[in-house]
Amino acid sequence: MKHLNSLMLNAISPIIIVALIFLFSGFGFAQVGEQIDIGDDGFNPLTDDITKKIPSLEVLIDSAIINSHRLKYWDKEISISEYELKTTKREWANTLAVTGNVSEGQWTSLSFLEDQFDNTVGTLGTTSQTRYSVGVSFRLPLMTVVDYNNQTKIAKMRIESKMEQMLQDKKAIRAEVINLYNELVIQQRMLQLDIDNLEYLSLATDMADIEYHQNKINLFDMSRFRDNLARARYRYVQTKINFIN
Repeated sequence: MKHLNSLMLNAISPIIIVALIFLFSGFGFAQVGEQIDIGDDGFNPLTDDITKKIPSLEVLIDSAIINSHRLKYWDKEISISEYELKTTKREWANTLAVTGNVSEGQWTSLSFLEDQFDNTVGTLGTTSQTRYSVGVSFRLPLMTVVDYNNQTKIAKMRIESKMEQMLQDKKAIRAEVINLYNELVIQQRMLQLDIDNLEYLSLATDMADIEYHQNKINLFDMSRFRDNLARARYRYVQTKINFIN
């Protein structure tokens, strides 16, 4: 009777194992590859391509450049330097001065007239007049003439230096976006590999559990299967968090 029960158990074991394979393939790992929300639409890392869910690489780069506060800062710095260059070029006007004066009132003047006897007679006369005076002065220090070209070149070099810094930051942003984009693709692939590995180890652990209860494997081997499964679950959770980030 015991021999008959053993034969029946050995015959049933493969059936149970096959049933478990179908069970876990169809239902058991539905939660492992569950949808990960990355926006309005859910994302399934097993079936969807992340590059189809996000804008193209060039669009992402352009968006990062347009919205970069660092580049906006350099843009304003360049504008300031351009205005400073214009001011430097106009500093020669500081050597010119225009003066003016307006006076209005009663003016008394002495006039000399000849009478009928050819005698010269002086008379005082009062008139209302408005008098204007305009003057231009020009003072050009020698240092202004000598240093004018140097000051202009310095202002131009400031603009060029800030433009170079802006270009360098733009290249850095482009490189950072490309690295993040590639890292995202890699993280999805790693997530798929971790899901496949987790599915395999989950099935292997369940099979090992059956064999353990049939005394086909010892406790040490069973513990090794469960330890590998725990490590795979940890790696999956870590990779999933990295992918979502």
